[in-house]
Amino acid sequence: MSNNIDLTGDIATAVTGAAERGHTMALGYVDGDGYPVVSFRGSTVVHGPQQLAVWARSTDTGFAAAIADRPEVSLVYYGPGGPGAIFLSFRGRARVDPSADDAVYAAMIEGERGQDPERKGVAVIIDVEGVRGMGAEGPIAQAAA
Repeated sequence: MSNNIDLTGDIATAVTGAAERGHTMALGYVDGDGYPVVSFRGSTVVHGPQQLAVWARSTDTGFAAAIADRPEVSLVYYGPGGPGAIFLSFRGRARVDPSADDAVYAAMIEGERGQDPERKGVAVIIDVEGVRGMGAEGPIAQAAA
């Protein structure tokens, strides 16, 4: 297993614009009642070599509220990426980060921006702690140092 997270190359290609290709990423978190929730997040983007970002349309309910007490999240992707199909499973810790609002809003696909044209939501940054999966070049296994 690698000692570093590197969300570049085929991983970045797969994540960026996944929803436009019909392969929206699924995000899992635990809600305020202690139940697991899985939702599709078309706004998911690579925010840096060790970070993903999503747009939360509500700042004080749902996902954005839940991660204040339970920041652990997981995301999955299956579909095209690079030279062939790729499966990715991410785990990390999420946090609301209003300082990233402009960058995340601009990076997400137009269809997602259209869901919140008045920008009432907030950027959520996910510090990725691990990535596992399979790509055209074989197994993918990365973990934070």
